[in-house]
Amino acid sequence: MNILKGKVKYTAGKVFEGQYGASINAAITLENGTDIRVYGKPDDEKLKALQKDDVVTIIHDGKSYKVAFDMVTANELPEKAQTPTEGNNVQQTANVAPKTNGKLTAEEISEKATFMTGIYADIFHQLQASGLEPAQAQPAGATIFIQIGKFF
Repeated sequence: MNILKGKVKYTAGKVFEGQYGASINAAITLENGTDIRVYGKPDDEKLKALQKDDVVTIIHDGKSYKVAFDMVTANELPEKAQTPTEGNNVQQTANVAPKTNGKLTAEEISEKATFMTGIYADIFHQLQASGLEPAQAQPAGATIFIQIGKFF
């Protein structure tokens, strides 16, 4: 999973009929200049609320891109970190860790924990909003969280 920064190039608007039914999409230009699309359902108010040139945090899970609406905003991520390598200064983006032999750094663990906590909180609140009592929403939220956690 990668956390990226980008800027809205084209906002979501027109509804398209696609392989998975009706959808909308917004075009985002990542920091490296790559243009990507973020897809959502026509009733996705958060995606429709994005404005041109908004700075957003993007999550790429290896398959698709999603806007992290309820996560730390892209403006709160450090811009760039300078790391000396063999006498030369090499720029490295803040969310790309140096080689650690496959082990996560403390910062990466903290970042992922914050992200996953936000996901669980969103699930729990959505279940409560749908009419479940907290005693019912907690186990249902945990089940949903565990199932989607397999994809991260």
